[in-house]
Amino acid sequence: MTAPVSAAEPRATAPPALAPGQALEDIQLSIDIVEAALPDLYWHQSRETWAAARAKALARASRITDPMQLYTEVATLMGPIGEGHFDVLPSQASVAWERQTASVLPLDLHWNTDGVFVRAGYGGAADIPVGSRVLSINGDGDDTMLAELMRLSSHDGQIATLPMRDIGARYAIYRHRLHGDEASFVLRYTTPQGATVARTVTATPLADRPREPAAEKAVASLEWLAPGVAYLDVSTFSNRVYREAHTDFRSHIRRLFEEIERGRATRLILDLRRNGGGSEPNESILFSFLVARPLHKYASVQTRGQHLRVTSRSGRVLEQDVFDEDEIHFQQVLPDGRLSRLNVPPEGLMSHWAPSAPVYHGRLVVLAGGATFSGGAELASMLHHVRRGVFVGEEVGGTHEGNTSGYNWRVELPNSGVRLKVPLLKFTFNWPGLPQGRGVPAQCEVPPSVMEIGVVRDRAWRVARAVAEQSWRSPAKVVCPSLE
Repeated sequence: MTAPVSAAEPRATAPPALAPGQALEDIQLSIDIVEAALPDLYWHQSRETWAAARAKALARASRITDPMQLYTEVATLMGPIGEGHFDVLPSQASVAWERQTASVLPLDLHWNTDGVFVRAGYGGAADIPVGSRVLSINGDGDDTMLAELMRLSSHDGQIATLPMRDIGARYAIYRHRLHGDEASFVLRYTTPQGATVARTVTATPLADRPREPAAEKAVASLEWLAPGVAYLDVSTFSNRVYREAHTDFRSHIRRLFEEIERGRATRLILDLRRNGGGSEPNESILFSFLVARPLHKYASVQTRGQHLRVTSRSGRVLEQDVFDEDEIHFQQVLPDGRLSRLNVPPEGLMSHWAPSAPVYHGRLVVLAGGATFSGGAELASMLHHVRRGVFVGEEVGGTHEGNTSGYNWRVELPNSGVRLKVPLLKFTFNWPGLPQGRGVPAQCEVPPSVMEIGVVRDRAWRVARAVAEQSWRSPAKVVCPSLE
C-alpha cells in the first residue's frame, strides 16, 4: 500500500540500494567510531555482550541492501550501550521516502508504567476511544512492544521512561521500521468503560498523519499558588532560549529567587518534567539557589583523548577534535592517554564555587519524569543525593550515576547516510547508582495519564501541591495523597 504524496511536501525518491560490501563498510565504521570515541563502552553492558552483538551485526551485513534496514541494524547494535545522548538516525532520504510511502499502525500511543493507551486513532481505528488500554497488537503484548521501542531509541541504562516520553507516541513508525509492511493489525484493547474488544484494522498512510509539533521551550517562570506557596517551572537549561529572551540564565533565576524571598515562600514546587537539559552549568546554578553548600558533584569528567581518528574499509578518514584551545588547558592527561577535567574554577567537579543569593531553604517538591533528562536529570540527582525535596511523577530519564554527553562527534555513514551523534564526555557523579542504570525514582509515583497529555496542572501537579501543603520537616515523613 503506497501513501499519497502531500501537495505541501516535495516528492521523495527511493534511496539507492546498497551494493555488496557497502553495508559491511558502514556497520564496521559505526563500530570503529564508538570504540574510538565513547569514553566507556562498558558502563551499562559487558564486554562479552558487546563482542557478541557486534559479531552478529557484521555477520548480517551481507544480507542488507536497504538503507533503512541498515539503520535498524546499527540502532539495535548501539541501544544496549545505554547512552541516552547517543543518537542513531536514518538518512534524511530514507525518512522522506518513509513519510511518503509507508502505511503503518493506525494508532498513536501513550505509555506509562500502567500500560499502553490509545491517544489517537486514524482510518478504521478512528472510533477507538481515547484512553483505551492496548492489550496486544498482532499478538504482541506490552513487554514486547516496549522492548521494540527501547530497541530503536536513545535511552540511559535500562530506563524506559525517556523513550516513553520521547518517541512513544510514534511507536507506529518504529514498528514499521522493524516489521516492514503490515497490511492489517489484530488489536485487543479494553475501553475506558471496561469492555474488552478484539478487532482487525488496516494500516493507514503515514503521509496522512499530522507531524508532531516541536516542543516549545520558554524561560523559567514563577507563579504564586497561595500565600507562601510558589510554583517554579524550568523547562530548559538552554542558553539559546534565554539569549532569545534578552537575558541569561543566572540573572533570570536570581530575579525569580529574589521574588520568592520577597514573597516569603515556605513551600516551592519545582517543575522539571519538560527539562531535557541544555547548557552546562545551568543545572548547577539552579542547584546553588536551593542548596547553599557546594557539592562535590563529579568524581570525574573524562574523554578518550583530544584527537579522534577512524579510517573506513574503503580508506575514508574521519577525524574529530574534542576541546578548543581555551578548554584544553583545563584538562590533565592520564597515563592511558585519556583527558580528565581539573577540579578548578569556573567548572571543575563542583556544583558551584561561590555562594548564590538568595538561597531558598523552605520545603521543596520536585515534579520530574521521563523527559527530565541530561542537565534536568543531573539536577534531580544532585537534589536526591543531598535529600533536598520530595519527588513526584515518574522515574527520571537520566541515570543517577552520570551520563555521557557534552561535545558530540556527528558522522554520516558514507553509503547508507545513517546519522550518528556520539557523545564524547563521560560525567561520572560522585555517588553510586540507584542501582546502576536507573534514574531518580518518584517518592510519590504518579505516571502521566493519556487523558491529561499537555495539561500542566495534571494529577501529578495536584499531588505535588498537596504534598507541598503538608507539614513535614523531612521528605521521608511525607504521606503521598491519593487524588483522582
